[in-house]
Amino acid sequence: MDLKVLIDKEKLARRIKEMGREITEYYKGKTETIHTVCVLKGAIHFFSDLVENIDLNVEYSFIHVSSYSGMESTGRIRVKSWIDEPIEGKHVLVVEDILDTGQTLSYILGYLKRYNPKDLKVATLLKKSSKKPLVGADFIGFDIEDKFVVGYGLDFDEKFRNIPYIGYME
Repeated sequence: MDLKVLIDKEKLARRIKEMGREITEYYKGKTETIHTVCVLKGAIHFFSDLVENIDLNVEYSFIHVSSYSGMESTGRIRVKSWIDEPIEGKHVLVVEDILDTGQTLSYILGYLKRYNPKDLKVATLLKKSSKKPLVGADFIGFDIEDKFVVGYGLDFDEKFRNIPYIGYME
């Protein structure tokens, strides 16, 4: 399979550092601690790099949901694991890998709102610019074309997650 580089390692690092500053600025004066929720498995690399660049106390939670099989969204959301820490009254930041249809993210946000967080925001590494997702993101790393992307946590049938850049298949 021939992969083309869409966003290289250096460009990812620069933008994630900027996002860390943007997120820090947003929360400064509101709170000293944010509760981050990493959406597994795709956001794991982005999450790790992003939280290192946020100049606040950062609590971690992880949820594991999926809606993809191969290159297609199944339309069904499967929850494999959920947060186990209370978020009521907390400033919560959901960290997602890619915003496409927004179906999975809409489900996650709807569910988290039931726990009454003080504030609920979303950071996504990638957003497909041609799509009109069900929900938006507050912090966006890159707007990209409608390509099937892999790498830096994103996969194709569990492959390519560990490549250090965002690539796409022709």
